[in-house]
Amino acid sequence: MTFNKQNNQLTIQQINQTDNPQVMAEQLFKAADAGFKKGSPWAIEHFFQTLQAKNSIIFAASVPDKKEFKSKPALQKIVGVLIASIAATEVDIYMVVVDEAYKKNRIAYQLFQHLMTYCKKKNVENIFLEVRVSNHPAIGLYETLGFQRVGERKAYYSSPIEDAIVMQLKL
Repeated sequence: MTFNKQNNQLTIQQINQTDNPQVMAEQLFKAADAGFKKGSPWAIEHFFQTLQAKNSIIFAASVPDKKEFKSKPALQKIVGVLIASIAATEVDIYMVVVDEAYKKNRIAYQLFQHLMTYCKKKNVENIFLEVRVSNHPAIGLYETLGFQRVGERKAYYSSPIEDAIVMQLKL
């Protein structure tokens, strides 16, 4: 399954304050749980709190849910999530995850494109993130997007304990 600009199956939207943040928190949790090999590092409550925070930026990539395809309108399944926080002219990315079944379809790249468009409109100057030193596919994506390595955090991650590379994108 390949997603690109010509493929209208994939929808990327910014998630704002929602009528039912508990349901959205559960959907975001399910997407993260399906994307991380050891399950979501965040509990549903973390997603709920993030949805309530005024400085949160959340983009979700979704596709029609095949299990609910007969529904009208078809329900959407979230298959990718990008969560960040904005403060003045800086954005810190907290999470980027794509469901294992949908990886290698440029979904994370498209989520970043939406984030970068948003940031330019908000006059953001810098985007920061941390990434595991062993996560070579993510590092490659970030470098393709223009991020540069600016530091390292020792023993930043747990399960297993691992260093993080700090990366920055100047807009």
